[in-house]
Amino acid sequence: MAEPRDLRPAANAIATIVEGVPEDSLRDPTPSSDYRVGDLLEHIDGLSTGLQAAARKEPVPEAELRDGDAALLRFDWRERIPVQLADLARAWAHPTAWQGETIEGGIPILASAAGMFVLDELIVHGWELARATGQPFDAREDDVLSLIDFLESLPPMPESEGLFAPPEPVPSAAPPMDRLIGLTGRDPAWLGASRER
Repeated sequence: MAEPRDLRPAANAIATIVEGVPEDSLRDPTPSSDYRVGDLLEHIDGLSTGLQAAARKEPVPEAELRDGDAALLRFDWRERIPVQLADLARAWAHPTAWQGETIEGGIPILASAAGMFVLDELIVHGWELARATGQPFDAREDDVLSLIDFLESLPPMPESEGLFAPPEPVPSAAPPMDRLIGLTGRDPAWLGASRER
């Protein structure tokens, strides 16, 4: 069982990236081949509100179950998403959030595991959004190492049922962030269609 973690540093880090997204980058690619920047922002918008429900042991509202579609991204995303991310971190700071079971992705799950999946969403999507928009991203190494341990402890799942794309091979001596990104099926060397802004 994972120990409770403070999600505020990860939430603050991705909020800073959201605030720095250039207006002309919404159609740019991201390390997830199915997502453009606008799609990823819309997904972050949904999870930043929806995963608060998991902390309260409530089903995620249907309206927040979003796969990521830039066409649905509301105009005030730059101001609204950082506030929602702060609310998300506060929801998971409550002592009961990490205890017992909750519902995440429509299935019962240990609340401590759900909290780790929330941390994973914050750090991995923060890295993706930063990489796609040419911004620096800094996650706490302790959080990254804890996520690596957590993800490596999960039982193998059939590819069709997996939470991530198949892992990318990354040397064991690589920096922790690269190892985490590889574990979640992204290429840590991805640079995208970088251009001067």
